[in-house]
Amino acid sequence: MCDTMISFDRSNNRSFFGKNSDREPGELQFVYISSDPVREFKEQPYLEEKKEYKEHSFKTLTDIFDRFDHKYSAILSRPLWMWGAEMGVNEHGLSIGNEAVFSKERVNRDGLLGMDILRLTLHNTRSAKEAVDFILGLIKEVGQGGDGGYQRSLKYHNSFLIKDFNEAYVLETAGKHWAFKSVDKFASISNAYSIGEDFEKSDMEDSHNFKLQYQNKLFPFFSKGDIRQRTTSSNLLKKSDSLKDIKSILRYHHKGSFKPVKGMKSICQHTGFLIKSETTSSMIVDYLGDKFIVWFTGCPHPCVSLYKPLVITYIGAVFNDVEKSMEYSKKACARAMEMVDMYENFLANVKPERDALEEEFEKIVYSNIESKSNDEIAANVEECLKMVTAT
Repeated sequence: MCDTMISFDRSNNRSFFGKNSDREPGELQFVYISSDPVREFKEQPYLEEKKEYKEHSFKTLTDIFDRFDHKYSAILSRPLWMWGAEMGVNEHGLSIGNEAVFSKERVNRDGLLGMDILRLTLHNTRSAKEAVDFILGLIKEVGQGGDGGYQRSLKYHNSFLIKDFNEAYVLETAGKHWAFKSVDKFASISNAYSIGEDFEKSDMEDSHNFKLQYQNKLFPFFSKGDIRQRTTSSNLLKKSDSLKDIKSILRYHHKGSFKPVKGMKSICQHTGFLIKSETTSSMIVDYLGDKFIVWFTGCPHPCVSLYKPLVITYIGAVFNDVEKSMEYSKKACARAMEMVDMYENFLANVKPERDALEEEFEKIVYSNIESKSNDEIAANVEECLKMVTAT
């Protein structure tokens, strides 16, 4: 389960995209820059084989892959067993996050995974509106579906939050049906449909409420998607005009608890005895004028993890290489799990150091950023990353 959000502060020409990716415990998710997606697809489309994916959704992806140019690089947060990504931003500043939503419509076993749809869109479109049209074309022609679970089966349809520098859209789907609306100030989506009668366009003929028409009412009860969507919306409304605000929302535990809260109601999700879902990766895209900076954990539990900076022009070795990125995340994952297990020590001793380091990162990256070239910002990012190996 996941939570995705965006916020615009148009008076200051600044905006944010943020997502927590909630997946099964133990499923590695790593962050890297994909600058040659065609080569990656041909040589190593996934790093761990999952039979269900290979024989169904991936086969469909293979059938259509060569129709597109895949000419745009992207920073991706990607589970190791699929080609697609949970979230990402491309070189033009187009950000996308997807959510599992549960519909009355049948899930097509051979349909494209939402994560594969997301990555295809990042590599092939430049703007939020172009992305909406591209996704609708894929859903109409090829169909969505597949099994998005790692060790357990998880079949669903998709909701997308799509943003560029100036515009954003919520796009929700049920099979080949769809509805979307634009976003002016802020929006969030979770594991329940959010578009009711407030859509701008839809393919519905017999209803004026997309959520009422297509949502399976049973699944949102267990996913707590409506509860989390209300939580993120409430927090965005209160304060969402700084990077610190967005981090705070993504680190939020149910009822504002400092300590981890097990279950599905927290934005920073922790697995429990019955609940086998946790935040496995977190990403923020900070848009400032005509520039954007990515802040990522590359590991579980943003409440204990360090947000590091990354830019699409970064030329260091680690995040331009799939294998090295994966190894980096493995180390960061081990560190995060250690901090959760000793949370009292984290609060007393580690958290102050982490927060100070994040403040230092911001000073390095944002100081006189308006006058910096892309190469200078990339050098600042490299300086920050050298200050920590995997925290």
